[in-house]
Amino acid sequence: MRDNNTTMPLPRVACIMPVLNEARHLPGVLRSIADQHFDRSRLYLIAVDNGSTDGSAKLIEHWLHDHGIAGRIVDAPVRSIPRALNAGLAHASRGDIVVRLDAHTLYGPAYLATIADAFARLEPEVLCVGGAPTPAPAHDFASALGEALYSNPMGLGPADFRRDAPAAFERVSTVYLGAWRPGVLHELGGFDERWSANEDCELTERIRARGGAIVRVPVVCGRINTRSISGTVRQWSRYGFWRAQTFKHYPRAIRPRHVAVPVALLAAIALSVSPARRWLVPAYGLYALATIAARRRGESPLVTAASLLFFPLVHAGYAAGLIVGALRAPASLRYEKRTTAPAGGSVAGGAGPSTATLPVSP
Repeated sequence: MRDNNTTMPLPRVACIMPVLNEARHLPGVLRSIADQHFDRSRLYLIAVDNGSTDGSAKLIEHWLHDHGIAGRIVDAPVRSIPRALNAGLAHASRGDIVVRLDAHTLYGPAYLATIADAFARLEPEVLCVGGAPTPAPAHDFASALGEALYSNPMGLGPADFRRDAPAAFERVSTVYLGAWRPGVLHELGGFDERWSANEDCELTERIRARGGAIVRVPVVCGRINTRSISGTVRQWSRYGFWRAQTFKHYPRAIRPRHVAVPVALLAAIALSVSPARRWLVPAYGLYALATIAARRRGESPLVTAASLLFFPLVHAGYAAGLIVGALRAPASLRYEKRTTAPAGGSVAGGAGPSTATLPVSP
């Protein structure tokens, strides 16, 4: 920590939120933003519409007007998270704290204030801060199973940023969503648009490569699960593929937990075709016991029972994606150059987005 006794103008907080057909969840998400214990005159919301057909953009436009919050809608119809984030970044200034928001995450009332305070208090080498995703209350069986996946250490593993939120600041390898010091994203060239997934971890590694630090702060953000059971398996297979691309570019990012998953899958396959296949049953039994022991308090027994099959499917999908990704690179990484931000601060990448600036209070 450092003392900051110099009186300086407080930076604006530019929140970039990609949106694609989120009308179902946006009322709750926008309500959590409106309920922030934060000076609204410093808040600027940049919603990037990735081609919604359910009226999401209109919903946000009306919300901005009704709450007197400054912001704009950016039209970026090419469905790509890094492109959407860069399209939003083009409308943030170098003097802004940039905060990435998710259109299906609920934010605690101190979310933005804690982030802004962290940058005021932490050392200059801390370039990125963020929190850990806490599953929002489940509304059906699939979301309850997704909640178990994110909350159980036998689900998504022991990553430092997924542990229960600390009371103090803590240096970690990555964070959920993320927020960046003024000018950092512009200097780094924004998000790498060649990455179709895992773009946040790729950016994190660029931050670490330049000597920057990432800190987890005690903020609350409840992630709403929007994927089906099969969709989650496909999602993590895709994450595995793109995580492998990140590892190939930044080998220092590899952790034992990343290696353990594909090693376990290959070991299970090898055992299944060998005379020692009988050991698969006790090995799975130990895994099941550990999963049951680590389940969230109050979790439905039916959800726990389903997780004994669901978790291994997610792990297998992730491991398969990681192995395939290690063996080949996508065309985007073979033939395209990474887009960068020009000196003026806007971010290049495909056709320029069209924007609708809203006449709201500054």
